[in-house]
Amino acid sequence: MITTACSGIPSEPIPLEERLAARGYSIGEPVKRLQNYRINGWSNVDSRNVILNVGASEHYLVTLRNNCEGLRSVERLAFSTIIGDLTDKDKLIVRGPGRFFENCYIDTIRTLEKIKQD
Repeated sequence: MITTACSGIPSEPIPLEERLAARGYSIGEPVKRLQNYRINGWSNVDSRNVILNVGASEHYLVTLRNNCEGLRSVERLAFSTIIGDLTDKDKLIVRGPGRFFENCYIDTIRTLEKIKQD
């Protein structure tokens, strides 16, 4: 979090929509499942949101049920599924430095739309 040194009052956290817009995305519709064999990359947004890359040009926002502190220093990200595809009933498994593992349960999966630049 960024704080203001002069006033001593912490600044407001930047809303998720603004952080995603800075990366060129807007939040789209919810999806029921992602075909796990197509997931080919990821990037964390914060301790509760992860962007998954699927195929060449699809991106999805995975929001977790609770903060997953391991996302701050994650080295590897995996997932555990019940039906073979990634759904909101599944979990991300975060591996941080050393042997640290954290189970992070998924709340929602939404499409990310590329913001068209004028």
